[in-house]
Formats: sequence, structure tokens, C-alpha cells
Amino acid sequence: MARRILAADIALVILTLLLLAVIAYRVSGNVTPLLVVKSGSMEPVLHVGDVIVIEPARSENIRVGDVIVFWNPWYGNLVVHRVVRVAEEGVYTRGDANAGIDPWSPVPYENIVGKWTGLKIPYWLGIGYLSLFLSGEIYPPYGLVLLAGLIILNLFFALRGLFRRGRGSGEEPESSQG
Repeated sequence: MARRILAADIALVILTLLLLAVIAYRVSGNVTPLLVVKSGSMEPVLHVGDVIVIEPARSENIRVGDVIVFWNPWYGNLVVHRVVRVAEEGVYTRGDANAGIDPWSPVPYENIVGKWTGLKIPYWLGIGYLSLFLSGEIYPPYGLVLLAGLIILNLFFALRGLFRRGRGSGEEPESSQG
């Protein structure tokens, strides 16, 4: 029994540390190497809910045909689109499902976050949709409410376990009275 509790405690600590690391990474303004596709502009190659793996990209390594991730110069959101032309002032992009070049093109090189590696977790596994739900991007505010509830529940059980250990076993043996 003690071994199971120890394994559960270790798993709880690891998951909490991962959550804190992701939150710290996002708050610092960095983009994690895993990114969830939020629109259908890159279909049929990428679908809403696909989780893509990106890598940093320098301007000299960007070629026509690359799928890049960049901060939209007009709206400040992340966009995943294909490079259709490389110029000195930036790159011209277009979503595969879109009719024309993006109106905010050229995208300055300093706005480019990275390049898609070609690896993805497909949308039909549901991981990307779960991420979009919990971040409040689909069906708001239910995902954020659920996430807050899970965090509170997690803290409750963690604190309860700490208090029980602090008082000894926390449970008294059952008496066998007839």
C-alpha cells in the first residue's frame, strides 16, 4: 500500500511541475514546441485540433513551401501558414485552404516563431481538442471552469495528504467490539 501512495505522490509532483513549467513558459511570452492548430486554413494538410511540433527557424533557413508559425502583424495571434514567397522584407504566406496570399504579408522575419517539423498528433485522437477546450478557446467558459475545478481538487487532495502525514497515520485502527 505504501508503494502505491509513493508512486501516486511522485506522479502528482511530476504533473504539477510540468503544469507549472508550461504556465511559466507561456507567461514569459515563449511558444511551446507543441502547438494546437486552431483553424481550418491549412486543410487538408493540417486540421483543427492537430497538435504540431515546431522548431526554431532562422530567416536564412526559410524556403518557399515551408509551413511556418508566426505572430500575425495585424492581430497579434499565432498563425500556421505556408510560405509562398520569400523577400528581403519578410515572407508572403497563405493557408492551403485559402484563395489568396494573406493580406498582412509580408510577415517580418522577427515575427516568425518557428517552422513545422512535419510531425503531428492527429486531431482524431482528441488531445488538441482537449487543449482547446481547457484553454477556453472552444466552448468557453466551461473548459476554464473545469480546469480551475481540477486544480482546486488537486490542491485539496495534496494538502489533505500532507496534513495526514503530519499527524501520523491519520487513521485510528478499527475496534472489534461485538
